[in-house]
Parts: sequence; C-alpha cells; structure tokens
Amino acid sequence: MVIGVIGGVGAGKSTVLETLEKKYDFKVMKTDDIAKSFYISGNPVFEKLKELLGDDIEREDGTVDIPAFAKKLYGDDSDSIRKKVDDIVHPAVWDYVREQVEASDGDVVVETALPNETFLQMCDEIWAVLTKREVRIERLMKTRGYTEKKARDMILSQIGDEEYSRMATFIIDNSGTPAEAIMEIDRHFNLKEQRIFNI
Repeated sequence: MVIGVIGGVGAGKSTVLETLEKKYDFKVMKTDDIAKSFYISGNPVFEKLKELLGDDIEREDGTVDIPAFAKKLYGDDSDSIRKKVDDIVHPAVWDYVREQVEASDGDVVVETALPNETFLQMCDEIWAVLTKREVRIERLMKTRGYTEKKARDMILSQIGDEEYSRMATFIIDNSGTPAEAIMEIDRHFNLKEQRIFNI
C-alpha cells in the first residue's frame, strides 16, 4: 500500500508520518528530505541550482548554505525563482521516489507539500493534513524559530487547503492535539478493515 500525505508547512504532517511508521510499520519517504540530500557539491541537482542562484548557496565544506538558499526562495518577487528551482529539483525527487516505491516490499508513505500528477498516480490513498493557519504560524515560530512574517510568507507560497482537500481521499484535522490526530488515523484504518471484512 502506498499512502500519500499532503499539507502545508506547519500543518503537523510529522505526527501522521510517525504514527504510520511506528504504529503501522510504513516506510516513510519525505520529498523535502530527499531534495535536501541532493544539495551537496558534485550532485547534478545542486550544480544546476548553483548556476541558477549563485555559488553563495554553497558552504566551504561543499554543503548547502540553508539560510542563503532560503533567502532567495521566499519573500517579495520570488515566484519566478521558485518555479525555476522546482523545475530542477522536482523531477529528480520524483524519479528517486518512484524507484524506491517500486523496490519496496512493504507499505510506504510518501509526504510532500507540493503534490503533482506523478505523486497522485503512484498513491493508493491521499491523506490531507489540514490545520488552521494561525496554529501553523504559531508552530513554525515555536519549532523552527521563524518570525511571523517568514512563517506567513512560507504558508502563502504554497497551495491552499482547498486544493489539498480536492486531492484527498481522507482528511485529517490537525488543529488540535497529536492524540486527536492519531485517533482519526486509527478510526480510518478500523473502518477500512471493517469494509474489507464485510465484502
């Protein structure tokens, strides 16, 4: 089984992923982490990014300078830059994900904030994790140390909850406690088992 988990930054997707991994034995793949693994000197993706954004996104040790990189992606008039970065990074990420899913002999959950047709087609179910915007901003400020403006800019740069909802086969309201979100997941799996049993 392949479950896709979608939702914006700060929505609390990590709670859902941790539950699927530890309680239901899913292999977790996060597209953001996969992309970051490419950001090292010599990787073809990173070399293309340096051509686009400048060599100052690389540290002396060959790794990515996250603050310098992020500064060029968020804020005023950066939509066109993000689009160019996405066109470099996303195909490489999805090629990697597809290879890993095909090679896996167990259940897999793939998490992304930027779902596309490739992602939707490879998943058996799409779970959308939705959280009130103010809760997301508060989480980002608390867990990542972001300013309120940076948190808002990041949220606004991504697609909205209505679009996530349209893609979803299952919606989790994660505006409350982690325990409440886990209860929603357990209820969903219990209902699936009942439907299978009744067929």
